[in-house]
Amino acid sequence: MTLLKPGIITTAVFSFALFSGSTVLAKDTALKPIPSTLRGTWKGSYTTTDAGYSFTLTVSKYRLTQNGINFNMQSDRNSKSSTGFIMSNKPNKKGYWKFTLTVSHDKMYLKRTKKNGKTALIRYSYDTHQKPVVQYLYK
Repeated sequence: MTLLKPGIITTAVFSFALFSGSTVLAKDTALKPIPSTLRGTWKGSYTTTDAGYSFTLTVSKYRLTQNGINFNMQSDRNSKSSTGFIMSNKPNKKGYWKFTLTVSHDKMYLKRTKKNGKTALIRYSYDTHQKPVVQYLYK
């Protein structure tokens, strides 16, 4: 009987370690890359009631860069990274992908489309007065 107990304990510890590792692996693999149709360097202008300036958005597999500021995709929705964002699992009914900053919860929506025969990226967001801002960015 004493020989059986160490085997049971070893099996239980091994099973716990195996399932614990699977949980961590599942959390790490849950990070879905940004769709390839949105990737690239997009340029346009940002115009609101308060400001207007040229705007560059670079989209890569797990990173967004807006006018030189990098934002990295996070797998944890509760992350407190000041430069982190979460991407929606799928586009909404109108085809927009939602990107949410993890600290401020500011939202931005992106969708690839055609405008005047050119490939464009629609960037839908809100200004400091919570008014919608729609930008057309081009490659």
